Amino acid sequence: MKARGTSVLLGDVKMWRDGQFLRADELYYTPARQHILARGHIRFENQGLTVIGPKAELQLNSNKASFARPRYRYAPRHARGQASRIYRQSPDVAVLEDATYTTCEPGNNDWLLSANKVTLDRKSGAGTARNVIVRFKNVPLLYTPWIRFPIDNRRKSGFLFPGAGFSNRSGFMLEVPYYWNIAPNRDATFTPKILSERGLQLQSEFRYLNPSNSGELDFEFLDDRKADDLRYLARIRHSGSPLPRVRTVIDASRVSDDDYFEDFGNSLSVASTPYLQQRADVTYEGGFWDALARVQNFQIIDSRFPSIVEPYARLPQILLAGALPDQRFGLGYDLNAEWVNFANDERITGRRLDLDLGVERPFTGASYFIDPSLHLHHTRYSLDETNALFPDANITRTLPIVSLDSGLLFDRLLAGGKILQTLQPRLFYLYVPFRKQDDIPIFDTTRLDFSFAQLFRKNRFSGPDRIGDANQLALALTSRFLRTDTGLEILSANIGGILYFDDRRITLLNQPSMDDSTSDLAAGLTLNLNNRWTASADALWDPHEHEVDLGAARLRYLGANNRVLNVAYRFLRTNPQIFALTQDIHQTDIAFAWPLSDHWSAVGRWNYDLVVQRNLELLAGFEYESCCYKLRFAARRFVIGDEIGGQISDETRYNNSIEVQLVLKGLAQFGSPLGELLERGILGYRSYD
Repeated sequence: MKARGTSVLLGDVKMWRDGQFLRADELYYTPARQHILARGHIRFENQGLTVIGPKAELQLNSNKASFARPRYRYAPRHARGQASRIYRQSPDVAVLEDATYTTCEPGNNDWLLSANKVTLDRKSGAGTARNVIVRFKNVPLLYTPWIRFPIDNRRKSGFLFPGAGFSNRSGFMLEVPYYWNIAPNRDATFTPKILSERGLQLQSEFRYLNPSNSGELDFEFLDDRKADDLRYLARIRHSGSPLPRVRTVIDASRVSDDDYFEDFGNSLSVASTPYLQQRADVTYEGGFWDALARVQNFQIIDSRFPSIVEPYARLPQILLAGALPDQRFGLGYDLNAEWVNFANDERITGRRLDLDLGVERPFTGASYFIDPSLHLHHTRYSLDETNALFPDANITRTLPIVSLDSGLLFDRLLAGGKILQTLQPRLFYLYVPFRKQDDIPIFDTTRLDFSFAQLFRKNRFSGPDRIGDANQLALALTSRFLRTDTGLEILSANIGGILYFDDRRITLLNQPSMDDSTSDLAAGLTLNLNNRWTASADALWDPHEHEVDLGAARLRYLGANNRVLNVAYRFLRTNPQIFALTQDIHQTDIAFAWPLSDHWSAVGRWNYDLVVQRNLELLAGFEYESCCYKLRFAARRFVIGDEIGGQISDETRYNNSIEVQLVLKGLAQFGSPLGELLERGILGYRSYD
């Protein structure tokens, strides 16, 4: 019926308009004013927003709307709440008065944001609120007169939620980060951090992403009253492509003092960092050749690092690599060239030119390959000074390197064609004549640790300062079992060793020649028990001493619902011919994340040194997760200040800390970044924050 130009609709009225839906018990429509009044069990839907209440008014010509005492739900953020009034200023902007906001399921207000006024702007992707109280379990957690928060995945400037923690090195910690969204391709974070035993630390991070380059600049500064010193960390990481085929990389870090990472590092690996590098690269990628120009220096940050092994600065280093495979008569050619100027305040310095020219003629078939090669390796040194060890300033060395790599491939079907087994025997012969090299300084060369992969290398040293003499034959056997339907590998096993026909006389300084007729036996095994369990092991067996030089075993389980279990054991025996160790290494490492119930999980890591019977790193804690929040808490303890090369300090020192993190899903995180720490310490764990 009509009343004064108003249409009245009664009884479960439904209306659709431009993607909007309105349902009500009563609806009064006035065409002259394009006005709608709805009453009784109102339900309004638009772009993921659902509003339910007793009364609504809509202005169709301006897309404005008003709802009295509504409850709302915003599906894209899994958010809901209620208000005394919602006023929609436009299709993109809504204002809520005396409102609440949470991502918890209906009937559950584990965390709740309440505010006098909330404005949600879908166009900008941001929400703002005034006189805000954030409650967790009905306990006020935070008050702020104004807050800005995201309602989609776009970045917004503003204060991030504070972090807190405790460690025995710095005391109680409180930080309040500020995020600055400078531009779509640039942002910065500034973090004042109060350390109760040290003072105020200022941290900053600047990031940029341009069409031709990207990078990050970090700086930390602290006037440390505990150390009575000004302390800092500066770091730059840059990657760019200023021209076609040209790439640039800068990776440089520097700290104020040797103890910086011991005091402020958050893990054993960081706290034991011996040195930092400052490196800048320019790379050109040609059609069949690549070139690299590099400058590189190092800051030694561990005073116990022996000066005799302090790395040289490369000022500069120029590398050229080229390859021409499949040329006439099936020949292939390759060239590797390097020129580098080595600088060091404590050691002899000079320049090195290294050329490695190779030719090969591979023969391949469906079940075999034969790859003979001949390399000519020429190295020239120009030293800045001479001494008793290195009496000649100009040194040259030229060596031929002859190798023959060959292998066969057999396969057969098992289990009625469901499994394919492959068998790959491989022979690798290497000949390098002896040339006396004691008069050549060692700039950047070390002996490579022996392994299965080492069987097929043409030099047992990592750099050209030493070219190992060789007359040897490597024998290896690899077998794999694969599912024919999926191609997944069930088992992989390999074993191999080297037969030496001559003694190896080329060594590093002050080391004896090696006269064993055979190498260690290197073996490895990987077994995928199913889609969740994986076991692997590696070993080096000394047939002369009848002992294991290396033993490593790992067992991993990756299950549903973030179930992770890693168990590992590592053993290295002191053997100067195999590993540069000062003592045996026996270590166990157990890490896990395991649900205890629908909401509770236990997390932990235990890295233990069996030789000196001490903990290297400990982490133990729990994680509680509900529909709308996650709470993590853990105790951590890790060694700091060990000697270089595996030696043990007279007094073991530890960094002890308490880590707590509260994640309010869809809003913010409080406390320490424990989720990131767990991802780094428990391989396979995912924080899903």
